[in-house]
Amino acid sequence: MHKLSQANLTYSQCAACEKRAGLVAIFANLALAIFKLLVGILSGSKAVIGDSLYSFKDFFTALVVYVGIKISGKPPDENHPYGHGKIEFVAIFLISLLIIAGTTFLFIHSVRDVWMVIKGIDTQPPKFIAFWAAIISVVANYKLSGYLHCVGERLQSPAMLANAKHNHSDAVSSAFVAGAVVLTTLGWHVVDPLVAVMETVNLIFLCSAMMKDSVRSLLDTSLDRHTVRQIESTAQIVPGVKRVASLNARKVGQKIWVDMTIKVDHRLTLEGGHQISRQVEETLKKRMPDIQGANVVFEPHIPI
Repeated sequence: MHKLSQANLTYSQCAACEKRAGLVAIFANLALAIFKLLVGILSGSKAVIGDSLYSFKDFFTALVVYVGIKISGKPPDENHPYGHGKIEFVAIFLISLLIIAGTTFLFIHSVRDVWMVIKGIDTQPPKFIAFWAAIISVVANYKLSGYLHCVGERLQSPAMLANAKHNHSDAVSSAFVAGAVVLTTLGWHVVDPLVAVMETVNLIFLCSAMMKDSVRSLLDTSLDRHTVRQIESTAQIVPGVKRVASLNARKVGQKIWVDMTIKVDHRLTLEGGHQISRQVEETLKKRMPDIQGANVVFEPHIPI
């Protein structure tokens, strides 16, 4: 579905898309990955095998997002006072490591094939079925990207929009693979393994970036200044808040946790101070949906 067709969707159609989008992304990417891997092996095309690794990456990412949303949506408990949001980052780190290992194996074999062609050693070109597999991948990824983008726009889901972007990139990658198979069949035997080399290098960089982001999220990195200022200004609109004395905000998984100290009128009763603190917590969660937890304490503001 493209943006132009979104206006024609009924509410029930959009709701149905929202419910099944995660599972569609999982099973569609898995089917594409297995299909391209089998065709790549049977046809002898390393470019198609490399293309299948992109789909495996998208499958695992979609799976982690789907399971992560369910797990991270659980309320905090005694053993996990800050919720369960970090589980998806642990999974992404391990999956990225696994994909890098498989990609490195393909990279070594592709480089060997490129070297053999350069040295004049005769190599067997891939069977033309690899071309049709790449074309099917282009169409499937393009359709899947449009569908996920439609649902992501309706849901305002960054994760769903990211999945749509990944599948769009895969469609472009598959188009290059189709061209590589054609050129290799025409006698340019170096093109297929060379494209596989470029794919594997790109995949290693992508997975390394995913691992880096996972580690940063696991280490509770601080928020950017803009978000911190937004949290502070949101707290200050609550009646009775004189100023924000201290603010510590960090990401736990996809959500934000806030520890804040506010200054209130020193003539207020203890109950009055607690009421303002609760109002600040409710206002933060209402105006900034990414905030999952807020611990707001108050201190008396004594004018000098």
